[in-house]
Amino acid sequence: MKNVLVTGGNQGIGYALCKQLVIEHNCHVFLTARNAERGEAAASKIASAITPSCTGSIDFLPLDTSKESSIIQCKEQTAEKLNGTPLNGIVNNAGIGLNTGGGDILATNLYGPKRVSEHFLELLDPNEGRIVNLGSGSGPMYIGGCSIEDKRILCSPDDSSRVTWEYIEQHAEKNSGGNNYGLSKALLAAYTALFANMHPNIRTSCVSPGFIDTQMTKGWGASKTPDQATLAIKKCLLEDLEGNGWYYGSDGQRSPYHFMRNPGEPVYDGVNPFL
Repeated sequence: MKNVLVTGGNQGIGYALCKQLVIEHNCHVFLTARNAERGEAAASKIASAITPSCTGSIDFLPLDTSKESSIIQCKEQTAEKLNGTPLNGIVNNAGIGLNTGGGDILATNLYGPKRVSEHFLELLDPNEGRIVNLGSGSGPMYIGGCSIEDKRILCSPDDSSRVTWEYIEQHAEKNSGGNNYGLSKALLAAYTALFANMHPNIRTSCVSPGFIDTQMTKGWGASKTPDQATLAIKKCLLEDLEGNGWYYGSDGQRSPYHFMRNPGEPVYDGVNPFL
């Protein structure tokens, strides 16, 4: 049985993913959420859907990814529940922006996944561990409006000499205040590649779930359900991958950083057109 931790699992895409991992893939899921009451309710609802033929299971753990103290506490609780067995995967799904505010977008969408990944790294299977970061088509759209100098760096994810945490942090500080949602998702993709370069045995990916009807996009015309948003996440979590640190579209195919590739369009070849 695979052990998977999902942040922001009480609603939307996170909840749909947790349910599918438990019911359809027989995983043990650590569903985390900031709000304990909502998180407990979500986990209980999934637990009630488990049938005798299903070997999946679920636990709820409180986690606010914008607070380091909460991440450390959740890691300790997770380690206790794992009792020496490895964590197979982490899905950094929790995010805010668009219609959902109430916090610092960069703290939640960029620094949150960074802190979760780094703190939980010691719990991951050192040879087969997976991390999936929830990106967005807003990331490539943001990069499309960047300078050529920034595009050269942000579209060179496999070049560890170009993408550094210092660059990511400086870019965030310099450009915050406008489209922080697109900025946060673009830099999350860059951090995904950086983490993959630093920890090559951990398969780390960033994915766009697609334009999904959730609380974040309410009123924006999204028509796909959260259940339809998990294809790329599950591919990067459960299937064999050709690369590490890559960004995938909602159809589970490798996608570019500098424009939003739609499902069915040619797969990105990894060539940076700005060099």
